[in-house]
Amino acid sequence: MKSKKSNDKKLVLTDNQRQVLDALLGFIRDKESKVFILCGYAGTGKTTMMKAFIEELERRNLPFSLLASTGRAAKILSNVTGRLSSTIHSQIYKFDDLSQNMETLVAQRKNGVDKSGQLLLNFLLTPMEDYPGESRYYIVDESSMISDVMDKNATQACFGSGRLLADLLAFDSKGKFVFVGDVCQLPPVLQENSPALSSGYIRKTYGIAVEKKELKEIVRQESGNDLILSAQKMRNLYIHPPVCTWGKFPLRGYQHIHLYSSQYNLLGAYIDSVKKKGYNAVTMLTQSNKSCMDLTGLIRPALGFQSSRIEVGDLLLVTQNNYISGLMNGDMVKVKDIGERRERAGLTFLYVEVEELFTGKTYSQLMIEDIVYGSMINLTQTQQKELFIDFFIRMKEKGIRQKSESFKKAMFTDPYLNALRAVFGYVLTCHKAQGGEWEEVYLDIPRRIAREPNAATYQWLYTAMTRARNTLHIVNDFYVQ
Repeated sequence: MKSKKSNDKKLVLTDNQRQVLDALLGFIRDKESKVFILCGYAGTGKTTMMKAFIEELERRNLPFSLLASTGRAAKILSNVTGRLSSTIHSQIYKFDDLSQNMETLVAQRKNGVDKSGQLLLNFLLTPMEDYPGESRYYIVDESSMISDVMDKNATQACFGSGRLLADLLAFDSKGKFVFVGDVCQLPPVLQENSPALSSGYIRKTYGIAVEKKELKEIVRQESGNDLILSAQKMRNLYIHPPVCTWGKFPLRGYQHIHLYSSQYNLLGAYIDSVKKKGYNAVTMLTQSNKSCMDLTGLIRPALGFQSSRIEVGDLLLVTQNNYISGLMNGDMVKVKDIGERRERAGLTFLYVEVEELFTGKTYSQLMIEDIVYGSMINLTQTQQKELFIDFFIRMKEKGIRQKSESFKKAMFTDPYLNALRAVFGYVLTCHKAQGGEWEEVYLDIPRRIAREPNAATYQWLYTAMTRARNTLHIVNDFYVQ
């Protein structure tokens, strides 16, 4: 992989970072070693270490790929390293077919019977063919989010074995993998811990020798920002949670943590900050999709939006990778123009022009309007099935069969099937924000989480507060210590 930048400044490493880099160089020399785990808490310089390792690989002319677990994280990785990166899914999977025979399904429905269950897109693992020369290195950022269990309630697609970590390790039998992440951040949904950052798990599950190194020295503090000190205390509470009836969170007395007397004042400050600095610099986080909807209902009118329906200027969060535009799950877009509405398969489609905040690029396409106003971030299983049945019928009228290449090609170009899926982006859950960073984060902390807090409580708070590069804003409630 070629670098986009040839004039990168010389990196200056701390003693701790130099020790970790020496271990990474040993990983290069050890031809038998397959997995290296690079852990580091917020502010310890994981990005700096990735840059240093990439420079070494380039200097030695060794092939490598940069990967991340989400689209947003992949774009951030590209931005901070100056090299191209992609999602794990786009690297290792290829679309195969729908999970059901559509002809049979449509025939059943005509008879008033549908016992077929859910309809999914099947993506197959496409292992790399054997290649000559040195092993390829896969540097995987935000590895805390890599799952290794099947999601039995998947509503949109099935990928390979259903176990992302297993499939990634099987993708290139000759490859060497560097998993980078923070073990204190939220784990993948459905798992209590992050398997890709656990050397014991990988050794036991896959029989692979693993080397693990940890960055411990806080270097971001040198800039004078004390938010990282509070995050350090929150991390320690996650590792050693105290037994208590009411939680006391170490958030008081820090220059870069601003306290407000009420949620009303917190919201007001957030709205003012959005107007002054824009959506790329500021976000608000909360714990649930319902809280996102409730807070959005207060924020949008204060920003000047007069209708509950989507308007020009609205901020949206993309919730599924889009094959027409290339927009990815986690991307933030701003509505630039709104066109006609269309009805199809029981859904309402709206023609929109949106601007992606990260790149400034604009895209024009249909969007599924129903998702924006609902409590779900994507279609239900029933809605998904109806949309595919409508597509199949339209293809059949054109004489295009399900197993044909024309059918597969149409699946990824059809404007309805590939309509943008998004929700309002004014308030995000911590899971949706993971892998992203903003200059300022306004954090809505539900009071209920202070009641008999456990390790997961402190983990959620740590993950949320470390989304802020500079300043955290919270309510000065009883739990603030």
